[in-house]
Amino acid sequence: MAKLFRTFALVFAALFALSLMVGCGGGDDGEDDAAPDAAFSSATPASGDLASNGSITVTFDNDPGDVTASAGVVSGAGKTRTIAGPFTPGALSLTLSWTNGGGSHTLTYNVTAPDTEAPTVTGGTIKDGAEDVDPETINGDGTIEVTFSEDVSGNIALQTEGGDDVGWIGKVEGNKGTLELVKGKEIGNETTYVIKGKVSDAAGNETEVSVTFTTKGKE
Repeated sequence: MAKLFRTFALVFAALFALSLMVGCGGGDDGEDDAAPDAAFSSATPASGDLASNGSITVTFDNDPGDVTASAGVVSGAGKTRTIAGPFTPGALSLTLSWTNGGGSHTLTYNVTAPDTEAPTVTGGTIKDGAEDVDPETINGDGTIEVTFSEDVSGNIALQTEGGDDVGWIGKVEGNKGTLELVKGKEIGNETTYVIKGKVSDAAGNETEVSVTFTTKGKE
């Protein structure tokens, strides 16, 4: 009987030790699943004048989790958040707080009257209506740029006159739109192309982009 009791006690002790090990392992898994701390990286605009109907784009080094702002409406996901107005005209001290890492950051602006002026195309690699454009030069450079009157967001694409996508990669960043050549998608001679797209400024004013050009014939 004593031997049976000792065996039972040893089995019970082993099961108890195993339960402790499993419990500790579960705690480690929970820590591994925790979201990494986030830190403020940048804001656009960073400071200065801000239209009362404008917006601010804030970037973090990691997903900040839930973000709150002392003014405006917060939206977005991942590492980027947008704080949109309306903001009250005058000096603005905007404090952001976020849950992943428990951080905070304050931005300062001078809030001005509403922005109702849409961005415009101010220049770029090719002027609207250009003719006899050398496709070899464009293909050799590998990029086509379009510049705007202010920072914008949106998209642009290179199309044929009939509306077919040529296959270049379009990107809009800051006050510039860029089309990048994809190998095998070079433009040809005696063809009309259109840079099409839509961009908007921080206040939401939109502009339809349409830049048409025609390449020259073969020599």
